[in-house]
Amino acid sequence: MAFCVHELGTGMIRAQRADEVVPTASTYKLPLLLHIALLVEEGALSWAQPFTLEDRHKSWGSGVLRDLSVGLTFPLRDLCHLMTALSDNTATDLLLDTLGLDGVNRRLAGLGFEQTRLLPQHAAPGAGGRPPLAVGVTTPAEMARLLRGIVLHELCSSASSSVILGMLGAQHDRSMIPRFLQPDWIYSGKTGSNEDLRADVGIVTDPQGRSFVLALYCQHPTTFDWSVESPGTLTLAHLARRLLTSP
Repeated sequence: MAFCVHELGTGMIRAQRADEVVPTASTYKLPLLLHIALLVEEGALSWAQPFTLEDRHKSWGSGVLRDLSVGLTFPLRDLCHLMTALSDNTATDLLLDTLGLDGVNRRLAGLGFEQTRLLPQHAAPGAGGRPPLAVGVTTPAEMARLLRGIVLHELCSSASSSVILGMLGAQHDRSMIPRFLQPDWIYSGKTGSNEDLRADVGIVTDPQGRSFVLALYCQHPTTFDWSVESPGTLTLAHLARRLLTSP
């Protein structure tokens, strides 16, 4: 396990192996979303800008767009929502096809993130079609700092922060950080999974109003299992509860 947790009100940090480079799985979609929001701020994109789905965008894995008709058009905001809340790989690839990986990586480097990068995917095609365009690497410390910068408006405007946090708040996968927390705890986040990794990066607010940013990564679980009962998923769920509720 590698993790980094910031308590926003006090500055307290809890960490383990937080500076070790880890694969991101779909948590790389969070820095991609920040890059898109900054492009909107700069006037290079608009949240209403249309994107057209083509067959070459369809990739395996999570999401719904791969099952929809070629030629459909979606505004940028909707694609980002699908990329974040449903981790839709086809929506992500539709965006990356236009934006490119190099622009995202230049942005991350310019913001001072030395280890967080999007990388081209080289996996062979499977039964579900071609693999997604990108994979990623990061460290828990950098991913926690990135989300903290969004929440505190250090990396983007308050308007962009509001859009990003709204999409994170719509997250459908609630099997990790919020799983064992009481219902009155508020969670917004981005999860990621592959055959050898479970990850969750999110912000949690407790009933007293204390807010925490968490970046949790569990590599090499004992068995491979895509269900919510998988060892990696359960490990992060228990870890989140312990980090947030223990003195």
